Amino acid sequence: TRVQDQYSKTGISNLINSTEGVLFVEFENTTGTESTNKIISLTDGSITNRISMFVSLNQISVESAGSGTNLGIYSKALQSGFNKIAVKFKVNDCALWVNGTEYVDASFAAFSASTLNSLVFDRGSGLNPFVGKVKQLQVFKTALTDDELAILTT
Repeated sequence: TRVQDQYSKTGISNLINSTEGVLFVEFENTTGTESTNKIISLTDGSITNRISMFVSLNQISVESAGSGTNLGIYSKALQSGFNKIAVKFKVNDCALWVNGTEYVDASFAAFSASTLNSLVFDRGSGLNPFVGKVKQLQVFKTALTDDELAILTT
């Protein structure tokens, strides 16, 4: 038996742009007790300033807090197995891409420069740690185009 791996990366504020960017992950969607503990966040170490993607009841959702709005985006159900998901954030342009399709585009008030400085596998403050399998994860400092996001998530 092995202890669960835990991962977070701090000190990468020069690799994260708080005013625009993309958080991309390919992870496995499973059913059962672990299906609700899949949360990955860009954060300042709190739940106050963060962009989080999470699975709940077999759906992917995005939350943003601290930028003047609390954005909640919800998509349709995920497919079983691995899914490619990207969250694009930019002033008045926030979109959720799942497996090559854009589901929601909403207004978004960007964070102040240098607010987001950590990538964590939880809700942003150590709560709700990620449980599952990740194939790949990338953070982009600029918002990608719709064509780029379609290719990335297909």
